[in-house]
Amino acid sequence: MTDYILSAILGLVCAFLIKLYYEQQDTIERQLEDINKIISQKKSSEVRLGQISEHFAPFLKDFPYDTKNIRFLGSPIDLILFDIDNNRIIFIEVKTGKSSQTKKQRQIRDIIKAGNVEYEVMRICEDVTFA
Repeated sequence: MTDYILSAILGLVCAFLIKLYYEQQDTIERQLEDINKIISQKKSSEVRLGQISEHFAPFLKDFPYDTKNIRFLGSPIDLILFDIDNNRIIFIEVKTGKSSQTKKQRQIRDIIKAGNVEYEVMRICEDVTFA
């Protein structure tokens, strides 16, 4: 009879431990979901901060160029500096924190460094029709 009692107690303990295990798994999964949500929100706010910084970079105290000669593009390159006095045009990509250049931005950098940049005038006539 004592074997039956011990088996029953052991069964109850196992059932309790299994229930506790699954409850802990649910708690851990909810905590992971919360952590992933926080990480996503942090990344989103970092992106927004970067986009805002692109607009304000020329107005920062230590910005090294004359802001009258800066034009904002935003994408894929943030700014263009037309430094006529020093006979140069500079493409500027603003980065914050540990952000890195996109593949497209690196390709643009390489095209510029290779000297594959051209100037073109496009004339539009009065009799042009639009698609």
